[in-house]
Amino acid sequence: MTQQEVLRLPVSYAARSPLILLALCGLVFATRIMISKAALNAGMQPFQLALVANVGAGMVLLPLLAASGQGIPRQRSHILLYLVLGIISFTVPTVLGYYIVDRVGPAYTSTVYSLSPLLTMSFAAGLGIERMYFRRFAGILIGLAGMAALVQQQLAEIDFSQTVWVLLGIIVPACAAAGNIIRTAYWPKGSSALAFSCGILLSSSLMVALVAPFFEAPSSWVFFDRDILFWIGCMVATSASSYLLNFRLQEIGGPVFFSQLGYWGTGFGVVLAAMLFNDVLTVLSVAGLAAIIAGGVLANRKRA
Repeated sequence: MTQQEVLRLPVSYAARSPLILLALCGLVFATRIMISKAALNAGMQPFQLALVANVGAGMVLLPLLAASGQGIPRQRSHILLYLVLGIISFTVPTVLGYYIVDRVGPAYTSTVYSLSPLLTMSFAAGLGIERMYFRRFAGILIGLAGMAALVQQQLAEIDFSQTVWVLLGIIVPACAAAGNIIRTAYWPKGSSALAFSCGILLSSSLMVALVAPFFEAPSSWVFFDRDILFWIGCMVATSASSYLLNFRLQEIGGPVFFSQLGYWGTGFGVVLAAMLFNDVLTVLSVAGLAAIIAGGVLANRKRA
């Protein structure tokens, strides 16, 4: 067996196991959310946390990229792609979410992301990137039903009287869906998930640095605190893992399958909360978890 064949073995195995990778990405997603909440409770601010997560993840992944002998695609079209994705996938959803949380409540911001798979599937079918067939459509709907079961208590906390901001909230999952499509349609030819994720990391870090002063005072950010330093380390590790795993999942699973990440992340969040904080798993929660898993199995695209 040649060296190239050996190097291709993990890729070949992963390509046959997108469902396993989705579950792993969902677990990391849920872990990252819990770490974020702990870091914010320790005294960090939202944009400070976002900047630390992106820059820290870059410090972890960029040396790995250099050691692998790869480079970040940096043609003019690639740089434009990074900037567009930085605006669509980070800047617009983050800034808009900042205002929606204040006016409608955090429950709506997290719940509205559940529309991302449906929008991604619609965009992908409309643009001819992926076919919309019954099995996948059924899987997405079943996953959506499971997600609704998990967040049904949060729905009561949403202030629907803020009609304009409720409608503007639809832009958040629309941006997530557009980002899914753009990453697939314009994935730099011949680039690995590691190389592409590093490019997006740089652009998103730049976007955070430019936007942060409009919402927070960087001079008030606290870093040299024992608890904050601990959560920064945890956040950097999970962010680096999340970027790499997510891009690999999209590379092998496609934008529609990848878009279910929010469902699985929410599902794992419920399970982790039950394990770590003694939250009660209701019958409805268990049914929702089962529906999310069943939806992921149905929506899994069979690859040659």
